[in-house]
Amino acid sequence: MGRPTTTGAYSMTDRGQDDKAVQHALDEFDRQERLVDQGLTMQARLRDRDRVAGTLLVCTVLIASLVGVAVAFAGSGPAVTLLGVTAARSTWLGWLAVGTAALTLVELVVDRRGAAQRRADAVRVLGALKAEYRVPPAAGQEVAEAARLSERYAQVMETVPAVPERSFNRLKAMHLRKVEVSKLLSEKPGMSSWRAGRTIAKRHKPSRP
Repeated sequence: MGRPTTTGAYSMTDRGQDDKAVQHALDEFDRQERLVDQGLTMQARLRDRDRVAGTLLVCTVLIASLVGVAVAFAGSGPAVTLLGVTAARSTWLGWLAVGTAALTLVELVVDRRGAAQRRADAVRVLGALKAEYRVPPAAGQEVAEAARLSERYAQVMETVPAVPERSFNRLKAMHLRKVEVSKLLSEKPGMSSWRAGRTIAKRHKPSRP
C-alpha cells in the first residue's frame, strides 16, 4: 500500500486559514471606516467651533478699535459717556487701548483661526481616506488591501490634530446620533431632521428604574 495522501487535508486547512484572514481583513475594514467617519465628524465640529470663536475674537478687536476712534472724536467735552458710564476721554481711550491690546495678544496666542484651518485640513484628509474605504476590495485582494489601508490609516491619524479629552465623549455621542438620524431619514425621506432627532432621542431614552 502506498502512503496516504494529505493534499485534501492541507487544502482544507489552508482554505480555513485564508477564510479567517479574509474575515479579519473585512472586519478591520469596517472598524477603520467607522473610526474615520467618527473622526471626520469630530474634526468638522471642532473646525466650526474654532472658526466661530476666532471670528468673534477678531470682530471684538475691530469693534473695540472703532469705538476708540469714535471716543477720540466724540464732541469737545473732557468727559464721555459710554453704556451709562461717564469718564474722562483719556480714561476711556486708555482702557480701550488696553482692552484692544489684550484681545489682540489672546488672539495671537490662542490662534483659533489657525486651529480652524488645521481642523479643515484634517477634514479634507479624512474625507479622502473615507472615500478609499467606500471602494470594496477585489476578490482575493482583501488581505493585501487591508494591509495597505491600515498603513494609510495610521499615517493619516498621526497627522490630524488630536481631539481634546474633555470633548471626546460628547463629540462621539453627537456622531452616533448623527448616524442614527441619517439612517432614519434614509428610511423615511419625508421626515424632517428635527423630528428624526426627536425620534432617536425618544428611542434611546433611558428607562426609569
